[in-house]
Formats: sequence, structure tokens, C-alpha cells
Amino acid sequence: MNKTLKNTLLNLMDKFHEAKILVVGDVILDEYLWGLATRLSPEAPVPVLEVKRKTYLLGGAANVANNIAAMGAKAMLCGVIGDDLYSSVLLDLLKKNKVNTDFIITDKTRPTTVKTRLIAQNNKHLARVDNESLDLISTEVSKQIYENIEKVIDDVDLIILSDYIISIFSAKLIKDIVKLANRHDKTVLMDPKGQDFSKYEGVDILVPNMEEALIATKSARTKPVKKIAEALRKIADKVIITQSSKGVYYFDGADEINLNAFPTEVVDATGAGGSFVAFLGLGLVGSNFDYNTALPLANYAAAAAVRKVGTFAIKPVQLKEIINLAYNNSGTNMGK
Repeated sequence: MNKTLKNTLLNLMDKFHEAKILVVGDVILDEYLWGLATRLSPEAPVPVLEVKRKTYLLGGAANVANNIAAMGAKAMLCGVIGDDLYSSVLLDLLKKNKVNTDFIITDKTRPTTVKTRLIAQNNKHLARVDNESLDLISTEVSKQIYENIEKVIDDVDLIILSDYIISIFSAKLIKDIVKLANRHDKTVLMDPKGQDFSKYEGVDILVPNMEEALIATKSARTKPVKKIAEALRKIADKVIITQSSKGVYYFDGADEINLNAFPTEVVDATGAGGSFVAFLGLGLVGSNFDYNTALPLANYAAAAAVRKVGTFAIKPVQLKEIINLAYNNSGTNMGK
């Protein structure tokens, strides 16, 4: 990374407090049960976890909003939760981290989405238990989501749709949001999931990881990334494919950007995609949609995100540390 880019990224961080970003999507609470597993159950050949502590983190769209808010930007979150004890935990976490929860809808007919991870010594994952409803939200709740977006669309700089294929996004709702955004001249950034990307047609920016892109385009791993991106441009004007250790690829039909990954120890990749999307959004808003600036910023944020277990909000000091390391490491070519 050259000094000019380094200074650009550091200066960009000073503008984050001006950004206003709306995140719409599947709101998830990540529950971690930490303990010791030193024996097998007498009832079945499975380990017994002796729980020592319990922690909660924000996942899914909530993780995206949390990362935005942690950098001093205004993050508004729109999604659906249940009317249960977990919803209180989730809302308390969001409010503590300064995420605007005014547009979160409580649906008494479904549970708050909770993913419980059992973790033994040495951060060994034993199992994950998901408490959720995979049924699409009702037409009435979908209408409430649309109306909430309509209320704030003139006050936001960018809309991020964060799909974890749990229950929020029907093809109709996405289409309606895209039409609304077009009428108000707002950019829609889509973090997709699943096998069928056709429901995302019309979004401005599509950000799948390589596995998702391969599945969605029914491509072999040997297929060049540009060809995969070309296929996805039937869905969105701009395609950004994250490739884990192979970096990031951008294509808009004319321009290409290739970024190498930042070499770092990967402790846990959970939530790294959400961090990438959050900082891509921040970078685009802060740089007036300069992808040569926003993409390196998001790339460094993803590198910071994999250094800890679970999702977490990257702090300015952690992002600055990564940027300075990249600049000091002459072998790194992430920003070029």
C-alpha cells in the first residue's frame, strides 16, 4: 500500500460520523456457551460441556449495523424479532452500542432468531443450536418493513440489505425496496445468500463470497472470476466477490479491481462478511462512492474481523492498526 492510499483511508475514517446508513435484514442474536468438555455423556457418545460463562453478540444484519455504529456513523436497523426474553437481550445490546432500533418490528408469532454455539477449551466448537423460524414473514409485517424504510429513506445515504435467508426477504419486498430506492436516488447494496439470486435483480451492488457466487451461477471452481462476475451483472450493475485468502474482485462491466487479502491469523471467520459489507458501505458514503478507496477499507476491516472468536464491532483503533501494518509491510499489495 502506498502512502497516499494510507492517508486517504485514515482521513476517510474522520468522515464516518457524517454517514447515515439504513441496514435491513435478518436480525440475529449469537449466544455463546463457554466451558470445559472433559468427558462423554453416558447417554450418548457426545461430549458434555460444563458451562462456565455465557456471552451474547450481535449477528446477521445486527452485526452489520453494529460495525457501522462503532465507527461513529448513524446506523438504523430494520428487521423482525420475537416477543421473548432473547428479544430484550438483543435490543439492549443494540441500544448499548448506539444502533437505532426504532424500525425493528416485534412479531409475536415467531421467535427471535438465536444461534447458540457450544465452545469448549481452546475455542473448540462442539455444536450449534439454531432457534428460528424459516417461514417468510407475513404480508402485513413485510408491509411494515416497507413503510419503515419509506419513512427514513430521504434521511439516509445508503441502504444495505443483509439477507441470511431466514425469513425477511421475499422477491416482492426486495423489488419494492429497489423501486423505492430508485425513486429517491438511493444506492442499494446487497449482501446475498442462497442458490437463487434472481430475487436480487435491480440492486446496485451485489457482494457475494466466492462460494455463494459459484452456486448462484452454477459455475465450476476453475471458471475465471471475471466470467462469474459477468454472469452476476445480470442481477446488479456492480459485482464484488470476496474470495477469503485470495482477496476481493470488483467488476462493473468496464473496470476491474483486484485486491490481495491481508495476511493475518484467522481465529474465526464468523461475521467477517458482515464487517466487509459494513465498511464497504461506510467507505462508499465517505468517499463519494469511490471504489478504489472503499474496497481497500472493507478489505482491511474483514482482516480485523477474523482475529477474534465470533462477531464483534471493529473499533477505529483496530482498523488503524491494520492499515498501518499494511503500509509498513512492503510485501502486501492489498491496496493496489
